[in-house]
Amino acid sequence: MTPGTDAVAVLGLGLCTPLGLTAPTTLVEMAAGTVRFFLTGVLDSTGEPVRASMLSLLETRCSRTDRIVALAATALQECLDAVPLDKRETLPLFMALSGSVGGVDVERTRLLEALAQVASPYRLHLEADGLCHEGRAGFFAALSRAMAALHAGRARQVLVGAADSFCDPGSLKQLLGGRRLRCSTVRDGIIPGEGAGFVLLTRASTARHRGLRPQGLVLAATVAKEPRPMTCGKPSLAEGLTTAFHYLRTHPATERKRVAQVLSCQTGETFWGHEFNRAYLRNASLMPEPLRVMLLAETQGDVGAGAGVVQFGLALQLLGEQVSSPASEARMLVYGCSDEGQVGACIIGREI
Repeated sequence: MTPGTDAVAVLGLGLCTPLGLTAPTTLVEMAAGTVRFFLTGVLDSTGEPVRASMLSLLETRCSRTDRIVALAATALQECLDAVPLDKRETLPLFMALSGSVGGVDVERTRLLEALAQVASPYRLHLEADGLCHEGRAGFFAALSRAMAALHAGRARQVLVGAADSFCDPGSLKQLLGGRRLRCSTVRDGIIPGEGAGFVLLTRASTARHRGLRPQGLVLAATVAKEPRPMTCGKPSLAEGLTTAFHYLRTHPATERKRVAQVLSCQTGETFWGHEFNRAYLRNASLMPEPLRVMLLAETQGDVGAGAGVVQFGLALQLLGEQVSSPASEARMLVYGCSDEGQVGACIIGREI
């Protein structure tokens, strides 16, 4: 099977993060190594303020829902502006939101109503299986379901989104109480972050028929389950991540070729480093040589469910920069794992 035969084309991208209100700004700042870590008003047990990567345009007292709504609405507007669509179109929506661990509850109805208002005159339709609550793996679950809908002919194009924030006072206090925040008394913890993004997808054959040039191609996507997740308190055997990498490595569309780079949604905690090392060694033929891994947490902290779409956008940017590589060899691996054990990954390539 040649690349693109069963691939899904990326027509539009929108991002909103602490680094920028648009995808181009965010991606340029990520490439430059820019960070936006601020001291918050939440204090740890020694009286030291905890840090977070947060959008400074939003007031610190904003609730988690307030922050997610603002981030997601901005990203959706940019994504829809990227490609002219028929105003009568109904856009199926697959959306990744926060998992069950960490942070206060999000008002889902309010978020969806805000997105529908931004999308007008297009009609958003949340699919029956359209909401994914798999944390850092959520975007990949939404992406996999969206691809299945496209290949089954249930939609001509779909929207896949993801949004999350841990930067509101309530979530910061909850994470601090659970000893998940990196602070003066916890060295192996997370730095909270936030972000949102949307991608507009169609089948590669549809894009060619309409004369549209995709920003990239999703060659394959998958989800898996880790039987010994971080929350169980035992070392991970990386069975879930190994399964996901093996699926991508042996998928016909990826042609068993190495990726140029790995983009991780993980937090930098020791647990995740050990997990990746085990899965990497079992799938070494898929990995870049020498190994190159970009960790989102280094510039934006733990973006939770929003991490996958931000790294997805960075992968598209990096693919566009690889002008010296043949299109058939330029591809990126993006993956994310939740604290509860959900695993997701995809491989993105360029149009040939």
